[in-house]
Amino acid sequence: MTITANTPYQIFKKNELPASWETRFQDNLENHPQEFHSQLQSAWKVATSQEFPNRKEESWRWMDYKELDLEELDLNTSSSPIHLTTRQIHQNQEQSTVISAFPKGVLVTTLRELLTSRVDLPVRLLADFKMVNDGLFAALPSALANDGLVVFVPQGVSIEGVVQCSMDVSLENRAAFTRNLVWLEEGASLKLELVWVNDFVSQSGFHNGTLNVHLGDRSNLQLDERQQFDHNIWNITHEVASLGTDAQLEWNYAAVGGKTSKNFIRVELDGQGSQANLNGVMFPSAGQVINLDTRQNHWAEQTYSNLLYKSVASKDGRSIWHGMIYVDPDARKTDAYQSNKSLVLDDSADVKSIPGLEIHNDDVKCSHGATMGNIDAEEMYYLQARGIPPKEAELLIVEGFCNQVIQQFALETSREELRDEILKRMRL
Repeated sequence: MTITANTPYQIFKKNELPASWETRFQDNLENHPQEFHSQLQSAWKVATSQEFPNRKEESWRWMDYKELDLEELDLNTSSSPIHLTTRQIHQNQEQSTVISAFPKGVLVTTLRELLTSRVDLPVRLLADFKMVNDGLFAALPSALANDGLVVFVPQGVSIEGVVQCSMDVSLENRAAFTRNLVWLEEGASLKLELVWVNDFVSQSGFHNGTLNVHLGDRSNLQLDERQQFDHNIWNITHEVASLGTDAQLEWNYAAVGGKTSKNFIRVELDGQGSQANLNGVMFPSAGQVINLDTRQNHWAEQTYSNLLYKSVASKDGRSIWHGMIYVDPDARKTDAYQSNKSLVLDDSADVKSIPGLEIHNDDVKCSHGATMGNIDAEEMYYLQARGIPPKEAELLIVEGFCNQVIQQFALETSREELRDEILKRMRL
């Protein structure tokens, strides 16, 4: 069935890429060494052969991008759309932030800068090309992105404190594509925070990006990620973490920005004994739509994953979570769990929770749970009986509800910023 504007399945204003993007793709080839041209051409071929998503696809069922006119947005591939600010912060001295030289071989830079200084490393790191098959908006950044973040930690290197990377994306009436990579070699260790923001915009913009996280055997990564785009920004990302043998990942994700944001977050537990803990919080309000689509894929024996995502929706905000645990026939002794808990603060808000399991082995322990509801009347009564005004009582309950996830972020300053953002929205 052809999905057109006359059918109820239409998500985007048009089901075709702007004609000018073909020229922009050709221009973008000039930003890359010859070694990458065949890869980019393959990505563009995949992108132009795929259909736009529609509501017949479960992952996109509740999304609406019709107000986004891609043809009206500028796609400038000659200049980078991002400004990267990097800080190394010692957690016990957050008030005295320090910027110090990283150990030998560690790279925290932009893809554009890396390609101008050396080609051998990005050729190796970007060889994994499977993500382009995850859909149109996974293929487009591989073809059209001319910049992104690159973090590389060599074998056995452990970085002190937290490396904070703020990605300021230029989105004033602009479509920006980013291709981002975090790569830890065997035995490496890192705490990394990614903060997605945008420059001041008076008009809407569109960000489409990918993040590929590679954890070598016995490596350890804490990845704290905050999406804090302005409320007139449209956002779509595909993010995948692949774990080697005995690798450990803690991935904390906060989605509080954007007009409409669709994020695919996937962990591939490829190595025996690998472990992943995933925590997330989203707070759509003022008509925002935030949709987080998570997947925990267990491919090897004795792998472990635990997911907890919480959402609070208010003032016409819409929160949507899709979750899936997949267990391969060879993934014996898998231990996996997922939980989604949601608060609806008023009748104008909407929350949807869609957990799922696909298990192909009997020797596993897997389960899921989902709860949603309003603020508990007994909790409100308890606080008001102790002299706390109703609005302040509601604030305390929401803060406590989100705090279980927010506390997982490594930096106290980041935890405070997230709490302030929640309280600010509650007071509007």
